Amino acid sequence: MKLFIAEKPAVANDIVKALGGNFTRHDGWFESDNTIVTNCFGHIIESQPPENYNPEYKEWKIETLPLRLYPVKYQPVESAAKQVKTIIELIRRADVTEIIHAGDPDDEGQLLVDEVLEYAGNTKPVKRVLINDNTLPAVKKALANPKNNRDFRGLYLKALARSVADAIYGLSMTRAYTIPARAKGYKGTLSVGRVQTPILGLIVNRTRANKNHKSSFYYTMTGHFQRGVDVIRANWKPGEFAPLTDRKLLDKAWANGAAASLAGKPATVEAAATDDKKTAAPLPFNLVRLQQYMNKKFKMTAQQTLDITQQLREKYKAITYNRSDCSYLSDEQFSEAPQVLDALKSVFDQPLDVDSTRKSKAFNSAKVTAHTAIIPTVNVPDVNALSSDERNVYLAIAQHYLVQFMPEKTYQEVSVAIQCGDESFYARARKTTDSGFEAFLGEPPRESWRLNFLRKR
Repeated sequence: MKLFIAEKPAVANDIVKALGGNFTRHDGWFESDNTIVTNCFGHIIESQPPENYNPEYKEWKIETLPLRLYPVKYQPVESAAKQVKTIIELIRRADVTEIIHAGDPDDEGQLLVDEVLEYAGNTKPVKRVLINDNTLPAVKKALANPKNNRDFRGLYLKALARSVADAIYGLSMTRAYTIPARAKGYKGTLSVGRVQTPILGLIVNRTRANKNHKSSFYYTMTGHFQRGVDVIRANWKPGEFAPLTDRKLLDKAWANGAAASLAGKPATVEAAATDDKKTAAPLPFNLVRLQQYMNKKFKMTAQQTLDITQQLREKYKAITYNRSDCSYLSDEQFSEAPQVLDALKSVFDQPLDVDSTRKSKAFNSAKVTAHTAIIPTVNVPDVNALSSDERNVYLAIAQHYLVQFMPEKTYQEVSVAIQCGDESFYARARKTTDSGFEAFLGEPPRESWRLNFLRKR
């Protein structure tokens, strides 16, 4: 009998569907003739309170710091105690001969099932399945390719180390700050954490900088250089002896004097070049870049974007693993691209200039981490049935996948370096020759093709 332990109920349901056969639902698991499928609810095991490691930790004293909370002593999360009991009983069943770890394919997913196995004192062999994509074909493929769970011990130790360090640092430093504060009459708790405290510091420093900021003017120069019937407008490039403060010219008198001294002087074109250049499509999203994009374009919070991607993945099975920190895709995913591209054609009204044989730099197995970038699956939802936020997130993910198969943007860039007296000036301009993927994304051109020429009047 095989026992699958999934990270959450939705994944357990997907595994049952992928396995097929006659499963009977029980209170906390599914069972067929040769397979059991159960699930956690995220982390269902936690570290015991400090006083269970050492009775002296019950009272907050400076001399007991830092707290020593390793090796970890586990206990069930109170709200999940019933499910923990169920899973342990399943692990210890005599007819269960093999366990399949089906946590999410990241370090936390690795930890949350491994810690249950450790708490249960498991000695049975454990395999690992990595489910990045919750569509039925993808789950079947993952289940057909189990790996040895020992191969992922490094991932487990990474998450465990972070968890233990966070507990030791957070609990110890909270006591270290709170104890002397209370000795001086403070009634609350000064909470300290590895993440929360630096973020709070950044916010405080930024707030103070804004409050203390004093507006000041800085100056630059623009030269208009006549060439035939045209005038080239070029920007000043500060020289070695320009009186700069934090790379800005604050001395108005110096700026006026320099401009007056250069007026009417002849200038020399020191260098000129025309280069043909290309811009590749942006990589597909990882979670952080997607959150930044959605915030900038639609003012969505990071949590809103995360919640919506969770829905798109679990409810609609429309995207791959959503908590990914990677922006690259595997070579295997490139071979699967024709099916995904074909499915996405129903989403967009305009013809798509995509070529499934065009391989962008995003497809690089060597750069794939525990996950791959967030991309659409072949399970395309009815976008009109999605909420506006769901639709915006899904379309952003789909668009940044499609551009991997579109032409690069090509343009010509002209640059000119001009010397006038002791000062240097430069001018630069671009001319788009093929908008490529940018036409699909609807991005406006960044520069015009005039080389800053002004027609003489």
